[in-house]
Amino acid sequence: MEPEKLLDLIASYEGVRDSVSDFLQEHGNSLRGRPLADDEVSGDAAGVFTDHSMHALDVTERFLGELNANIEQLMAAAKTYGLVEDGNTDVIRKLREVGDR
Repeated sequence: MEPEKLLDLIASYEGVRDSVSDFLQEHGNSLRGRPLADDEVSGDAAGVFTDHSMHALDVTERFLGELNANIEQLMAAAKTYGLVEDGNTDVIRKLREVGDR
C-alpha cells in the first residue's frame, strides 16, 4: 500500500467505527425483546429474540474492538512512514475531514 493512502484508510475505518458506534448508542436498547402480550408464547418469543439480539450486540462490540485495534496499528504504520507525529493536529484534522465525506 502506498503510504499516502494510509491516512485515507484510517479515516475510512474511523468513519465505519463511528457510524456503528452511533447506531448502537441510538438503537441498542430497542433490540432487547419485550413480550407483546401477557402469555407464555409471547414471553418465550421475547426471550429468544433477546438472546439473539444480545448475541448480535456482542458480536458488534467485538467488531468495534477489532476495528479500533486495526486503527491503532494503521496509526503506528503511519508514524513509521513519518506521515503523522504524536500531537500532530493538522493530520487529525485531515482525518476528520476525510471521514466526513
